[in-house]
Amino acid sequence: MAVSSPAAFAQSQSINGTIRGRVADPSGAAIAGASITVTNPSVGFTRTITTGSDGYYVLVNLPLGEYTVNITSDGFSPLTVSGVNLNAGTEAAIDGNLKIGSAATAVTVEASIASIDPTNLNVQRTLSSVEVENVPLTSRNPYNFIVFQPGVSGHPNPELGIPRTLNTNGLMDRINYQLDGMVNTEADRIGLRLFPIGNIFVKEVQTVSNSFAPEYGWTTGDVYNVISNSGTNQFHGKYEFVKRWVDATAYPLLQSKVTNPAKPNLILEDHAFNVGGPVIKDKLFFFGAYEQLKRGSPTPVTITAGNAAQLGLGASELVPGQGTLQGKFMDARVDYTITPKHSIFMRYNYFQNSFPANTQVGGINATSANADYKDRAHVFGIQLVSTLTNSLVNELRLSVPFRANVYTAGASAGTGPAIVITNIAAFGNTSSAGTQYTDKQPSGSENISYVRGRHTFKAGFVLAQIQNRQRSASFNRYTFATVQAYLNARNGTDPYGYANYASQTDASGVGYASLFYGGYAQDTWQLSPRLTMVYGLRYDRFGAPQANANAPYADSRKFNIPNTNFAPRLGFSYRASDTTVVKVSAGIFYQQTPTNLWFNALNLDGSNRVASFTYNGGTPGTPGRPAFPSIPSSIGSVATQNVTTINPNIKNEYTWNVNAQITQQVNSHISATIGYILSNGRNLPWRHNINVIPTGVTLADGRPTFSNTVSATTRYDARFNEVNRVESGANSSYNAMFTNLTMTPWRGMQFNASYTWSHVISDAPEVNTFEQNLGVSNTLNKKFDRGNASVNRPNAFNMSAVLEPKFDLSNPVGRLLANNNMLAILGNLSSGDQATLLASNTTFYGDTATSGVARPAFVGRNSLRSPSIYQVDARYTRTFPKIVDRFAPTFFLEANNITNTNNITGLAVTQAVNTTTGVGTGAVTTQRSSVLEQRIVQWGAAVRF
Repeated sequence: MAVSSPAAFAQSQSINGTIRGRVADPSGAAIAGASITVTNPSVGFTRTITTGSDGYYVLVNLPLGEYTVNITSDGFSPLTVSGVNLNAGTEAAIDGNLKIGSAATAVTVEASIASIDPTNLNVQRTLSSVEVENVPLTSRNPYNFIVFQPGVSGHPNPELGIPRTLNTNGLMDRINYQLDGMVNTEADRIGLRLFPIGNIFVKEVQTVSNSFAPEYGWTTGDVYNVISNSGTNQFHGKYEFVKRWVDATAYPLLQSKVTNPAKPNLILEDHAFNVGGPVIKDKLFFFGAYEQLKRGSPTPVTITAGNAAQLGLGASELVPGQGTLQGKFMDARVDYTITPKHSIFMRYNYFQNSFPANTQVGGINATSANADYKDRAHVFGIQLVSTLTNSLVNELRLSVPFRANVYTAGASAGTGPAIVITNIAAFGNTSSAGTQYTDKQPSGSENISYVRGRHTFKAGFVLAQIQNRQRSASFNRYTFATVQAYLNARNGTDPYGYANYASQTDASGVGYASLFYGGYAQDTWQLSPRLTMVYGLRYDRFGAPQANANAPYADSRKFNIPNTNFAPRLGFSYRASDTTVVKVSAGIFYQQTPTNLWFNALNLDGSNRVASFTYNGGTPGTPGRPAFPSIPSSIGSVATQNVTTINPNIKNEYTWNVNAQITQQVNSHISATIGYILSNGRNLPWRHNINVIPTGVTLADGRPTFSNTVSATTRYDARFNEVNRVESGANSSYNAMFTNLTMTPWRGMQFNASYTWSHVISDAPEVNTFEQNLGVSNTLNKKFDRGNASVNRPNAFNMSAVLEPKFDLSNPVGRLLANNNMLAILGNLSSGDQATLLASNTTFYGDTATSGVARPAFVGRNSLRSPSIYQVDARYTRTFPKIVDRFAPTFFLEANNITNTNNITGLAVTQAVNTTTGVGTGAVTTQRSSVLEQRIVQWGAAVRF
């Protein structure tokens, strides 16, 4: 008998599992007609199947939980295998080698729980409910668990958003976010989750990065699947309270103690509870959860007292921006076994976030410049699983997620224009109000599995209609070069002495709809008792919305939809022994198109759809020039339009991956894996300005220069300044070696550690990701940008540990004190982030599109690196004796960055260059930033039952 679990095998496996195996007699000959019965008492689930003529059996789409497997056949001793755990996306292999005998000589064994996953081809990880509930998570953000997976590196997010600068197969933030295997990926940019999740209703987290079966799609990187909790035959639940311990929290990273000597009051209060149980035993179950989170990280205002006095800004304008997030999560789920062959679950989730002073907060921003943020999201999901016959199972999923957020002027904003004094102060009103985003994605998937002998055939499709609306900010803003220039304008001495007046109005926004769909067919073929092959084909089509046939720029009048996205995949898994597995797989993977590719072309088509007007200050008398502080109505000079468009022959991004692994089970609780990943990106999107005519003068490294003026001799289309076109055709190459050590629960200890060595190079900066949307530095030749990718981290180590050792002491007091103590640790250690040395004076290039990416001559892209990251978080939990029945109170203390390391994640490095040659001549200036935090300490209490 051989047992292994888990294995993330396929998308239907996202919230269900599989048990497969072969039954043989003592000589190894197959036993046909043997009876296999699997039982999950927590939900009253039982299913029976018989082996085929070759002794094989497969049970698919089993509810998650702990199983007992009973194998019987006439003339043989019954075999019972207990403790078979199916976690998210798992597949357990139970090979029954029966002995000759009778019922009186029954054999009972316990399943091995080391994760040697003999039939799985993925680089993957499942965080169990023990880890999800107990590891330190000061952010209260379960999406941060994504960085604790082999082959992935990145930084946790202290808020409810996504982890930052994730390296997924050498690309930035390529994540397919799911909730119970259903769509949860925001459509507009790559790498955004759609629905925030509360820790209170997460049961498990499944992550899969490389190389998955054909039914997985829509990502070249990682699948991140959250499994929601559900009810069982036993009532269970908890109430939890968490509060930040400010006195033990370190002074904020990178904040000046000179200008802000007092340590801010970092607010965090989190109330959460859940409860689940049976309505009808073995048939109908419920689960509900609610979480209310309040968190604030005040940002100091740096306007000096002297400047504030001159500007007439009172004390209320200089109060640190509280930035208080007030989030609420709700989850309700019902699981119903309609008949022994049909089961259904329905789930509804709701989230809201009221976040005053979210944007334009702190620094030179007075409180009247703040913008508030409101976010609402809800999602309804349903899954129906039907066992049509013992060999035919159907699964249907439907989901309707929706999200809407908006920025509004803060409570202190005035009715007049926003005022900015460069590098000194911003006040009066905000420039960030009016921005709006909505995303609705009705979707469905159909999967059918058919077991025939050694084959498990599977086919299905997924369909999603993506409905988006986006609106830009609306504002009126005066910018002054000095305080005195503002004072002169305010007192009427010189009402035209402003540097710039800008007005922008977006009355309606842009609404558009896209249709995505895909289908697949695959086979898991048990070639022999030890060799399994998975092969199949996937097809995806990412349909564009309707283009504007009247767009001023021709390339924006029609959008190309690639129709050749065929993705073959093939893999083998070989059990060299009962404790050693060798796996090799390869395939092609297409990336879901970010809808901002089309939105930008609709929004920035040269028509001045977002009514933008500007005026430079100066002497009075120019017709229409406003006198401060008046707000004219659409009278300024229409800003010279910059166009964003798409190559008419654009293709979809994809990678081809090769993955090889060897896993060795050390004992029933410990396993180790070593592997290699090759992932090459093709048709990656990149952006460049196609509207500039070279002057004929080049820099020392051969880059062309252009004119800053807009005319028929300097622009191919003189109606516009920049025409930034998104192309396909950039490439990337990712090579990685990884090791992973897993210790499953053993004497109260659970441990997982992974180390990845990797290198990734690419042709161009990323486009349309949440964190990056940059053009190339040489619009005529993208080879100038070939170099280290922005997510290149040669070394990355992560670990998670939940340690609750058990002591069997004779003294009852000593036994009470020694037991029920838990220490949980998260470690995230990696090379620093890549950074680029940029030219501080870029106007001589003439191509304004390169202003954020222009480098000194002979300097490569991403040739610098920030310091290494050392982030260690820990939680201590003490569980006290039960109060009554099953009520167990606990107390915990947790901290992130317990060593208080100054983890720098970003460098802004600039150098002046010679305007003739482009060669760097001045001193290098470096500014540091970080998405990580100083040491944060929190305490909490919970009651579980």
